[in-house]
Amino acid sequence: MRRNLKEVFVILLFALFPVFNTLGEQKVLIFDPETLRDPFKPFIKREEPIRPKGVIESPLLKYELSQLKLVAIIVGGNEDRAMVEDSEGKGYIIRIGDYIGNRFGRVKEIRKDGVIIEEAYKDIVGRIRTKEIILYLHPQEKGEKKP
Repeated sequence: MRRNLKEVFVILLFALFPVFNTLGEQKVLIFDPETLRDPFKPFIKREEPIRPKGVIESPLLKYELSQLKLVAIIVGGNEDRAMVEDSEGKGYIIRIGDYIGNRFGRVKEIRKDGVIIEEAYKDIVGRIRTKEIILYLHPQEKGEKKP
């Protein structure tokens, strides 16, 4: 009986030796900034507007596009024009190529029903993207479908 107990103890000792051997060790994690995302940067990042070179300061660059209201469109003649109104009721004439809004949107097209504005921005990865925003002359009522 005593001998069996010794054999069991020796077998258990050799079986558990790797477990006891690794108890004092700690794993060392190495952060590689080339392949992994910085854990301290927020996952959700606000889109960064890109300020084009040579933009002339204008009162229209102070407002967000949502604060501007399209009130008139003049199509025909030499060039199409539109008029936007700020929250204070002051009107501004815009043409194709003009910059508008605090995110430096550029007037891309003036149609009979609205104005298309293109904004360039950097996404979360740093790539330059563009998005189009349409200011309608007659904003749709709730429930109406846009054309």
